[in-house]
Amino acid sequence: MAGSRREYLAADKLELYITVKLSSARDADRGSDLNDRPQFNVTIIYEDGAAGKRAKHFYDRVIRELVDECDFSLELWNFQVLAIPEIGNSAAKAAAQADFVILSMHRKAQLSAQTRDWIERWSGLIIDNKSALVALLDEPAIKRGTVASTLDYLRKVADRKGISFYTHTIFDLSTN
Repeated sequence: MAGSRREYLAADKLELYITVKLSSARDADRGSDLNDRPQFNVTIIYEDGAAGKRAKHFYDRVIRELVDECDFSLELWNFQVLAIPEIGNSAAKAAAQADFVILSMHRKAQLSAQTRDWIERWSGLIIDNKSALVALLDEPAIKRGTVASTLDYLRKVADRKGISFYTHTIFDLSTN
């Protein structure tokens, strides 16, 4: 139950972030066609199938309340394919244009050198600071160690680029 509650709170934070951006987009578009709906681009980068499923579940929960107000575009990329130069470059360009990037991994996972290289490539392509990075984990980060150093690294990347950074934990996908 506590895990489910934490997941809702995490999703609420990101939903609030999107709602603020939606409000800003509406203010900027006053006078334009009322049928134009704001577009949110989302990129999910995931470690493996289980991490990808968690990220998609989280994404669905976040957009559930907003799907009637705006359009969402989703791209999914696996850590392994990021090492292929053409695919990694395409993923970096897509992520650089995304409103938020969800990086889904296991708590015990350490980012490979290839994944860190990709993160540096992606972050170097970010033009404005209107995006967010979400680190999505499968267990809470209780101890210092691999996950703490990974989260510290991701927080530094976000700080360097001036983008929002969130960390979230999803315990169980059995509840909908």
